[in-house]
Amino acid sequence: MTNAVPWIFALLFFICISPSADAQNQAKDRAKLIEDAKKEGKVLVYVSSNASDAQALKSAFERKYPFINMEFYSSGKDALLARYLLEARTGTYLADVYQSSVFPIMNLVEKGLLAKFYSPEREGYIDALRDKDGYLNATYLNAVTMAYNSRSLKPGEVPTSYQELLLPKWKGRMGFVLSHTEWYFAMLQSMGEDKGRQYMEALSKQNIHARIGSSLMNQLMMAGEFPLLISQYPTGVEEIKKTGAPIDWVPLDPWFVYPIGIAVTAKNSHPAAARLYVDFILSEEGQTSMRQLSRIPARKNILPNPPRLMQGRKLFVIKPASSAVYNKYNSEMLRYFR
Repeated sequence: MTNAVPWIFALLFFICISPSADAQNQAKDRAKLIEDAKKEGKVLVYVSSNASDAQALKSAFERKYPFINMEFYSSGKDALLARYLLEARTGTYLADVYQSSVFPIMNLVEKGLLAKFYSPEREGYIDALRDKDGYLNATYLNAVTMAYNSRSLKPGEVPTSYQELLLPKWKGRMGFVLSHTEWYFAMLQSMGEDKGRQYMEALSKQNIHARIGSSLMNQLMMAGEFPLLISQYPTGVEEIKKTGAPIDWVPLDPWFVYPIGIAVTAKNSHPAAARLYVDFILSEEGQTSMRQLSRIPARKNILPNPPRLMQGRKLFVIKPASSAVYNKYNSEMLRYFR
């Protein structure tokens, strides 16, 4: 018993000091990251959101870290990916941070163009929204659901499931956004590939009005070209509703969402500033900024505005896939609806 006493005291000592020591180490790491970022003085973010959103995040970040100039290049997800891949082929590595849909980001993971970064802010996210290998983390969510012309359809006339879209009464009365490959993924993942493709075959015979462009399809629907959109972003619908336009979205279950991810590039000029920016975006402060931009924050404890965009929803997180699978699904979708 006497010999065991020193071991017991040693164990108690280790237990008592470990959390404190760990906290001290984290504080030192944080201080060093900030100091290194201060020396770099700049971070360049490639982002697929609109320029006004990027500008708002720039302002929020620079208020917190005035010693870092956040620059950004914004473009659509496909154009942004093409630009970055071209730069990589020519050995021109400009971007420090890449922020876009998880699908193009998976393309960069495959090509070894992203760095692993386990941000301490990852703890605020569910497992489905943080990459276990550390390459990316969700920043906000895009939900995909049906939208309708509220002047043409009464709430009781709106479909409550995707199966209802196969009814004869909807033939020739629906629109589809041809760039919404994520919706196609969601349907095949939730239904199973065989049943999903059978459904798409039946749906394609409903004389769908299909075009590229979410905004364009909203305009056509509100103009009376068709009363229902099969796939649309409810956050965008909410913004249009504020103007008094005749549009609304359908709260379906399951509630399809896919992450807009953020990652540090593998080759960059400002590694510390890049990590500091990612930390900021994933923090409660950064996620509150996302909420103010009418996005659906990915962090667990921050609800969107309005809360019903997430509250009470049965979440279905669309799983990212390799670029080969993405291209295959996209080609299939276009064959059905173009």
